[in-house]
Amino acid sequence: MKNSFFFCSFFLILTSHTQTIVWQDDFEIPSAWTLNVQSGLNGPDANLWVISDAEGGMPAGSCGIAANGNKTLHIGCQGTWCVGSGATYNAGDGGLGFMDATTHKRTYLNTNINTSNVSNLVLEFDYIGIGQAGVDYGNVIYSTNGGASWTVLQPIAAATTCTSGQGLWTHSVMLLPINCANIPNLRLGFEWNNDNDGTGTDPSLAINNLKISTASSQSVSAIFFPSLTTVCQGNCIALVNNSTGATSSLWDFGNGQTSTLDYPDPLCYSAPGQYTIQLTSCAGTICDTESVVINVAPLLVGEVFVSAIGSYTWPANGITYNASGIYIDTISNANACDSIITLNLELFIGGFDEISQSFGKSIIKITDISGREIERKAAQVVLIYFSDGTIKRLFILD
Repeated sequence: MKNSFFFCSFFLILTSHTQTIVWQDDFEIPSAWTLNVQSGLNGPDANLWVISDAEGGMPAGSCGIAANGNKTLHIGCQGTWCVGSGATYNAGDGGLGFMDATTHKRTYLNTNINTSNVSNLVLEFDYIGIGQAGVDYGNVIYSTNGGASWTVLQPIAAATTCTSGQGLWTHSVMLLPINCANIPNLRLGFEWNNDNDGTGTDPSLAINNLKISTASSQSVSAIFFPSLTTVCQGNCIALVNNSTGATSSLWDFGNGQTSTLDYPDPLCYSAPGQYTIQLTSCAGTICDTESVVINVAPLLVGEVFVSAIGSYTWPANGITYNASGIYIDTISNANACDSIITLNLELFIGGFDEISQSFGKSIIKITDISGREIERKAAQVVLIYFSDGTIKRLFILD
């Protein structure tokens, strides 16, 4: 079972100083629409197009709600295995044989839209929906001959959900093809397709507030510049917004965070990777987008293990340590991002006799790191060979 809704938001640079509404519909008169016309194979448990407030219409930016008196066009389920109402659908049983929810159905306006003497047409609507990309999804369709034949305008891409799990109502803007303009018999519709693989996510698809209008002639250009395009993990960048003709901004920083500020605060990335920052600049329904990729390099990480007698001065930071322990420091690296170094320090107090007693075994010989036997000297690294064949590397302070 899956509740799912798809929606495609397309942002356009369009023209005109004023917007003229050519046609609109909010599904409050269900009889204006022809529902559930087969467009392909359908199983006995196929999902259905429904017009009701079981999935209540809400403004874009609002979470889904039921039974609010505002009808929407949505995909619902049917049959024994149907659970819930509103924009929820059966995804099938994955071939187990107890149900077949394969669905290919369309719904369309059963009267013509007259676009005579108008051009540059823009289609807008609000929606919720997830589904399964490329498998369980909706299409916007249109006809230029009064419904005799249909053409897919474009698929409706998956939207998102609120933290409550309900679908998030989203606004979409699509440019209608030139052959939709200046004709007396334009019609609009929607298709829903899903297979029977049992995989997908609710909400299915719900649509409201359809509108066709003429575009405006004022252009919008989204333009921004990051202060850096390659940064180290934990560092921040500034974003300069030089967009023209826009009255609102929507930033997507590529890390799950967004902003509607024209000039957002400095942006900091806590994890390495590649992030795409996208700015959508709008003036009403006229929008443009600009994207820039930011590469966040990781901090270098290292770990050293040192055993010493008495105390130990770490060359990385010049600090002298008088007790065993784990010490962490950040070291500047001129050729890359900073290095985070961990020192695992083991200190022994006393001479070689105390070391022998500490390990409970006798010392056979002492050599330098090349294996040459030496006498004990200050400020040197030595290898201590024990009677059981083990070797210990020590730094002698004095």
